[in-house]
Amino acid sequence: MAPSRERVLREILTIGFRSLPRAAGHGVLFAVLTVVLMWDGIAHALLAGWFLAFVAALALRLAIARAWFRAQPRDGELEPWLRLTVIGVGITGLAWGVLGVVALSHAPQTPLYAMWTIFLIALFAVLQTQSVGSHPAAFATFFACGMVPIFAASIAFPSPHYMVRLFAETALVAMCVRVGWSGNRYVADSIRMRFENVELLRDLTRQTQELARQKEEVDRANAAKTRFLAAASHDLRQPMQAIGLLVEALQERTADPAMRRIVESIRSSAGAMTALLNAILDISRLDAGAVEPHRAPFPIARVLDRLRGPYSYAATQKYLTFRMRSSPAVVHTDEVLLYRILANLLNNAIRYTSRGGVLVGCRARASAVSIEVWDTGIGIAEDQLGEIFLEFHQLANPQRDRDQGLGLGLAIVERTARVLGLRVHVRSRPGRGSVFSIVVPRGDPSLASPMEMRLADPLDGCAVLVVEDDREIRGAMALLLEGWNCRVESARSDAEVDDAILRLGTPDVVIADYRLPGERNGIGVIARIRERHPRIAAIVATGDVTPEALRAAQAAGVPALHKPVRPARLRSLLGAAMRERAARRESVGETP
Repeated sequence: MAPSRERVLREILTIGFRSLPRAAGHGVLFAVLTVVLMWDGIAHALLAGWFLAFVAALALRLAIARAWFRAQPRDGELEPWLRLTVIGVGITGLAWGVLGVVALSHAPQTPLYAMWTIFLIALFAVLQTQSVGSHPAAFATFFACGMVPIFAASIAFPSPHYMVRLFAETALVAMCVRVGWSGNRYVADSIRMRFENVELLRDLTRQTQELARQKEEVDRANAAKTRFLAAASHDLRQPMQAIGLLVEALQERTADPAMRRIVESIRSSAGAMTALLNAILDISRLDAGAVEPHRAPFPIARVLDRLRGPYSYAATQKYLTFRMRSSPAVVHTDEVLLYRILANLLNNAIRYTSRGGVLVGCRARASAVSIEVWDTGIGIAEDQLGEIFLEFHQLANPQRDRDQGLGLGLAIVERTARVLGLRVHVRSRPGRGSVFSIVVPRGDPSLASPMEMRLADPLDGCAVLVVEDDREIRGAMALLLEGWNCRVESARSDAEVDDAILRLGTPDVVIADYRLPGERNGIGVIARIRERHPRIAAIVATGDVTPEALRAAQAAGVPALHKPVRPARLRSLLGAAMRERAARRESVGETP
């Protein structure tokens, strides 16, 4: 915003009045030099009178300056001060002009006197453009009062070099006017630009403060969002956990075909709801920064082997070929998060491919491995490539058919890759298929853990202690485990654990919720039980999305499951726990 005329005028007057004492000192010095120069050619009384008048004019201007700083006039009161300033400047200029006329009339034989006076008038006129003379009226008044009397006297009084003198004076006047007006514009523009810069700086400061305030609000909102997610995750996963467990238990106890179809429909709906809940919470956790990657070197073949079984079966169900070309390479990233990325990519590839097949392969790069998922599906138009990673965006599914997914898989892929510092690349041709690839840095093979073989063991007779404060989940978990031929006892909290162990006997596995009533959480309950039964296996189930529960479980060496717990995952962990116990017994020669 351009500064107002009043503001610019105030600054010009302030600069002029502030610099006036120094300018007055210079004026007095040059006045003394002039008197000394002309002392021999002009009457002493005339020079003395002129000097006193000149000093009086300067004193008047200094008085005006002091009055200005005392008064500190407001906007709207500046014009009278400008007039006083112009009058003071004009009187000073007139004093020099009168001296020039005296030099021309009383000492025509010494042209140096007149030229010296004209030089001083031009010098002071130009110098004043940097202070009060930056106002056009002040500059014009000083120069006119100084030069007009001299110019008139030069025309009236004859001289041996009459025309040369007039020409020189005319040229000097023209030059000074040009320099003076340029100086006026320069100073005035500088003042305006300074004010504009100050305003811009203030605006920038205000914007910076506003951005800082908005950032604080965003940080507070993110913190609130994280707290909400933790609460929502726990509270929403609890009933879903119970529903899933009850459906599994009902499925195993139902023999009637019609009833099994109903149970299967309930199971499908509950599974879809659980998938949607998990996907939305995964998206929210990733956006809230609640996912912390744990990078380590591992063989990429281990992740691909975990993907081979379930997705080979899914492809066979659609009569698709499924090929996986593994690699002996070792990569360095978070194994679990990479698995999720590839699982989502394979889900999409199989879902949108009706003929042909799906291929997973690895390409060696200089210091990385490119893991690629190829399909012969419907493909993606080029103008859609920038939108496929948006939430709930689906191709060729305007009816929102649930069997075609939720439209969150690629959004989770993109956000998870961002957490790992990786990028997902895509190439596609409509009607020909797509290629999704992610480039993962290589790891040190000497630091990678070896490949493991996992075999499922029966759970017949496995003694399981369930510590869970939610009554429905306790009951559903017991029904599910009993359907797997496990012996089950339940406890609501740490206070009921001892009685449950008396009824059950020494447990093989403890499944504990992380959040429990009382002082001890699930990790603490497991630690207390292991003081008396050090060889039991343990699993922690948690509905928290914050990383604290996972870190606590990891520090205690206890595997953790997120609610709602998938029965297949739970059974896999139980089988692994029983295999580990069996291996320990064999190593010490115990009888099971």
